[in-house]
Amino acid sequence: MRRIERLINLIAALLDTRRPLTAEEIRTSISGYDSPTQEAFRRSFERDKKDLREMGIPIETVKLGAFEDEGDGYIIPKEKYYMPELDLEPDELAALRLVADAAMVAGDEAQAGVQKLSIFASSETAPRPRVAVKANMVQEPLLGAAFSAVQARTPVTFTYTSGRGETSTRKIEPYSLTHSRGHWYLVGNDVNKNEVRSFRLERIVSPLEPSAGRYEVPKDFDALARTSIEPWEVGGEEIETATLRFDAAMRWWAEQNLADLPSKDGPEGSLEVEISFSNVEALLSFIIGFGGAVEIVSPAHARASLLAHLEPYLGDE
Repeated sequence: MRRIERLINLIAALLDTRRPLTAEEIRTSISGYDSPTQEAFRRSFERDKKDLREMGIPIETVKLGAFEDEGDGYIIPKEKYYMPELDLEPDELAALRLVADAAMVAGDEAQAGVQKLSIFASSETAPRPRVAVKANMVQEPLLGAAFSAVQARTPVTFTYTSGRGETSTRKIEPYSLTHSRGHWYLVGNDVNKNEVRSFRLERIVSPLEPSAGRYEVPKDFDALARTSIEPWEVGGEEIETATLRFDAAMRWWAEQNLADLPSKDGPEGSLEVEISFSNVEALLSFIIGFGGAVEIVSPAHARASLLAHLEPYLGDE
């Protein structure tokens, strides 16, 4: 018999018994403890007790009588082993779901745990907030307020500093809370611009002030899809389209990784791809990483910025 089976048999027996079992009763009645010698049984049983206790299973040793020679008995009290009904409130369950969604290391185990805790919860629980992550939780002081706004579907107003250092007041109808590339983003409808925008929490420089009104999240909104936001799509005020030319040697990379973007054949076997951006600095960092195999065809100001970045390294030619 495998040891895990013996441990399960021991747990089941000590939970089911109405009185503490002696070591001899355990040896003769629990499958897996039929050792050839008393010493072999003692070593196995002592090791099993130690390991189970380290797992948090409360095996208790009970004196069976007033006299020393009457020996000890062993039992697992049900009230200490089974988790009591927690009767969690809807907002408490929502908080657990947030943690389970964000704790990517835990994976399916975290989700299964939340399901177990909420199986007897009222059917009138709060709607599940839209939270999408791609990394572990990062400490962020506005995270709680942002989560509450997403959960309550409450518009919020805040002061935001863009990637260019420009500060403005924004009013957002939050759709989701998204974690990508080490940063938290509040994603929602920008009321003034009437379009879905993403705002990095660390660039919000004021408290989130709730505003009056309610709204519905569009049925076709995909919170997980927003985790694919690229750095050059976040931080700027205006969305522009750039044409990038991947030379013949790097064309394969664009075809594999940017297949969903508009593209056309360029000169000398190159591939020209149209890409949306609002943060030109992040776009330049992306392009420079290809070491000259990618250039900006348009717009002119982005191309000029790239040349300005590269000029110190070009030398006199």
